[in-house]
Amino acid sequence: MVKRSKRIFPEAEVGDSVTVPIPAVDRGRSDPRNLIGIIKDKDDKGLYTIVVKSGVLQGKYSRNQFDVCTYSMHNLQDMNEECSISLRAAVRQESNCGGQGYIKCNCSGSKRCFKARMACNSRCHALLTCSNKN
Repeated sequence: MVKRSKRIFPEAEVGDSVTVPIPAVDRGRSDPRNLIGIIKDKDDKGLYTIVVKSGVLQGKYSRNQFDVCTYSMHNLQDMNEECSISLRAAVRQESNCGGQGYIKCNCSGSKRCFKARMACNSRCHALLTCSNKN
């Protein structure tokens, strides 16, 4: 079983670009399904430390918890290595809509999207004209 696992998931090297799948409960419907990161460190037990744009992901990941990209997408200089962050917080920072759930405003004067510093989108109201849209 270990041989099969090593054949399916070959070793990854420090500096490789990886994609970390995001569980459905941690992301909104319009959020990406994967976070793009870089392997920062590998320990002797085969566990990897992954850094994304918003910080170093908390915990260590085994090889079956991420996929290695075929080409390099980011440099380590583009990533924030100073702070440790949970996967859900990293998704929230890279989200277009603020992470889990949606804010609906219908722009009837309350402007909940504007107060939350988010642009109105098609999920908020599809066909209405709004000055808060991009």
